[in-house]
Amino acid sequence: MRTNEKPWDWNMVQGKGREKWLEPCEESHYYAYKWKKQGKKSILDLGCGLGRHSLMFAKEGFKVTAIDISHEAISYVRETSKEKNVDILAKVADMTRLPFNDNAFDCVFAMHSAGHCDTEGMNKIISEIRRVLKPDGVVFMTLCSKQTYSYTEADLPRIDENTLLKTEGPEQGVAHFFADKELIKQLFSDFELTKVRHIDDCCENGSWKNQKHYFIEAVLHKQAQPLDYSEILGKKVHCTIDRPLGTAHPRFPKMIYPINYGYVNDIKGGDGAEQDVYILGIDKPLDHFDGTVTAVYHRFNDIEDKWIVTPDGMEGQFNKEEILRLIDFQEKFFDGVLITQ
Repeated sequence: MRTNEKPWDWNMVQGKGREKWLEPCEESHYYAYKWKKQGKKSILDLGCGLGRHSLMFAKEGFKVTAIDISHEAISYVRETSKEKNVDILAKVADMTRLPFNDNAFDCVFAMHSAGHCDTEGMNKIISEIRRVLKPDGVVFMTLCSKQTYSYTEADLPRIDENTLLKTEGPEQGVAHFFADKELIKQLFSDFELTKVRHIDDCCENGSWKNQKHYFIEAVLHKQAQPLDYSEILGKKVHCTIDRPLGTAHPRFPKMIYPINYGYVNDIKGGDGAEQDVYILGIDKPLDHFDGTVTAVYHRFNDIEDKWIVTPDGMEGQFNKEEILRLIDFQEKFFDGVLITQ
């Protein structure tokens, strides 16, 4: 499988060339309006670049998660979101291996970003979008058209019947996937294609060209899978506390832990590390703790859940509102739901 393992070098894009990558596209304003009207709340921005769409969606009140393969781009999005006081969870990630739980997002937005791969990679991207979209979730994606110049006339190496390899410029060595109507139907066979437009960007700033893209909107109708934590709730666990009450976060020193936070020994979480826990009901710093799992905070825009552990005999003492308030210092940065017995 060939995917875009080469991040965009944003140092090459400065001045007016950089400005266009900071300006939201026309379609993003349309979908912000449409999705808000439909009651959608969470958006995954695939290949966010410098965050031009993520920032706009966040300002419109959406819970935004942004991913890009470029560390530089993600750092820029994080810094800019802080400056503009908007909430965006930005991660370095690969579209073919999204670091999120199933059924995580209402919408996926991928403007000129998903096609840097071969056919195998595109099938994987669509599979991952299908996995992380909620039932009746919506995806907007653009794909290069097989009628565009670079596919029909340019002498570029072919990786497979749908994929060419760029040989010059900032995208040298990067695969580009091209589609037609039949291929779109095949890729989105599990979706309802609600709108597909074939757009010819034939002139820009007085320069004529043959550059065509498909603009695809599709809805995913799938059965909702209930979250079942019956085997975890009520479980007795032994915990190691590596961030005691009153200590600072190792990477964010301004974050002081108002409760004890640690992990369950010998149990792995979704990220492959030990299962994280919040300890409630103990008002002093701890190093170890034995207790009962009384609730689980399921993060949508992450791959791990957080267990809430209380002393034995205190099950049911904390209601949902109290638990959410106590863990909000950290969970406010994520989108999730609290599951209790």
